[in-house]
Amino acid sequence: MPARVPLDVDLEDRLLYGLTPTRLAYLVISLIVGFAVWSSSWGSTLLRAAAALVVVVAGAGVAWGRWRGRPADALLVDVATFAARTHRISINKRLLRLE
Repeated sequence: MPARVPLDVDLEDRLLYGLTPTRLAYLVISLIVGFAVWSSSWGSTLLRAAAALVVVVAGAGVAWGRWRGRPADALLVDVATFAARTHRISINKRLLRLE
């Protein structure tokens, strides 16, 4: 009995509008946070609307965004890893002395 192996086993599932579960979660969380920013009472209506719009657009950019074929979330992880590994933080010991 011959058997065929499917070729697309290692691909992630697409749930909604071409988004994988992780990227759909990015979008949903950004929508919830955007709504929370809009519903709060910390500033004027225009300022809250602008902040909520920035949050939602950033979430959509991370969910659907790609640059040269790489997903935006993987690009952000790579940039953060590069920054953490190429910069060294040193503490000035004279500032820590209490005299």
